Amino acid sequence: MSRSAKGAALIAALAMAVSVFSQAADETAFTHAERVAVRALAVPPGHTPQEAPDPALADFGQRLFFDPRLSGDGRFSCASCHQPDRAFTDGLALPEAAGRGHRNTPTLINVADNPWFQWDGAADSLWSQMLLVVENPRELANDRLNLAHTLYRNEDLRAAYRRRFGPLPRMSEEPRFPAHGSPQAAPDSLEGRAWRRMAAADQDAVNRVMANLGVALAAWQRRLVRYDSPFDHFAAALADNPDPPPDEAFPAAARRGLKLFIGEAQCTLCHSGPDFSNQAFHNLGVPVTDHRDTGREQGLRRLAASPFNAAGPYAGEESDADRLRFLPPPESLRGAFKTPSLRNVARTAPYFHDGRFATLEAAVRFYLEPPEGETLGQREATLDLIPDLSDRQVADLVAFLKTLDSAPLPEAVTTPPERRSP
Repeated sequence: MSRSAKGAALIAALAMAVSVFSQAADETAFTHAERVAVRALAVPPGHTPQEAPDPALADFGQRLFFDPRLSGDGRFSCASCHQPDRAFTDGLALPEAAGRGHRNTPTLINVADNPWFQWDGAADSLWSQMLLVVENPRELANDRLNLAHTLYRNEDLRAAYRRRFGPLPRMSEEPRFPAHGSPQAAPDSLEGRAWRRMAAADQDAVNRVMANLGVALAAWQRRLVRYDSPFDHFAAALADNPDPPPDEAFPAAARRGLKLFIGEAQCTLCHSGPDFSNQAFHNLGVPVTDHRDTGREQGLRRLAASPFNAAGPYAGEESDADRLRFLPPPESLRGAFKTPSLRNVARTAPYFHDGRFATLEAAVRFYLEPPEGETLGQREATLDLIPDLSDRQVADLVAFLKTLDSAPLPEAVTTPPERRSP
């Protein structure tokens, strides 16, 4: 080969190397617009979670969360399904407590300021959503009257309640407070008739006990806040540098996945903001199971019927009752479910409201290749904006999602005092 030919070959090789290097840089460096989009997903610098003003109330809520006496038969607690070492989920497709549930257990981390709770939004406050769990026959299978009796019978619970809220109603006085009576029971059943024969003032007293327990549990859940994932550290570095130095906790695949997430894959249409959720309800066209869960349609009806909603007599002064006046017709949201947060998503498998997907990859691929089958309601047209993605792009998205896991919460927050390490 002549000297000139060797020179030309060397120049071509160098040009190819520069091209490959530039392409790799383009895949992991971020434009100004992309940096703005990432900033919208990150927690603002200096953000301090708002905790309940009464630490003793939060401590009481923490004890209640781990206490099986909140359940009808004394076998299950809130922690039976919301397990701290699983990011407050249970690792099951469907929960198993008093019965087998029909919706996947969501995490409790960072839920404090959500506007709606449960997959169908049947509760509009953190304190009231707990009450639905207590009276669900598949979960804690209790009722508010029996729970008030349980508090009254147990001196430790009665004393703890009194310190926070004042004395309990005198539950020993029958027939004012019958031992067996449930507002959830059929009106012509023994329990249903017992509740309905109670004076309105006594029903109100029991309802206030129930609401107060919800307030205590909510105060503790305000401590379950974590925004310190590898993504958060990367977002902070990205604010100062469009191409931060390589980081083992946030590898090149995660960078490519983040660029896809905020760009071509259109993920932020629903998974937006620091909690990676727009807190809205969407119909993804998920094929129905035997349960035929109607989602938000059912949730809106449950919310309207609840005495514990924001317009009810037990809501605090800060409740926003006006937003209940502008809710859409229930049937318009048939088959829609709340957009879950993606924080700690790698630790909260399986996925979707019915836990049908065991892996993150399977959940991502659903958006690209939705399975055939009967659906309820109308699948949202916005899903048609999602382009076909290559296998590598799917893997990159999964790599990014795995960077949203935060460090575990401290033992003092996630364990009742009697179980903590010495």
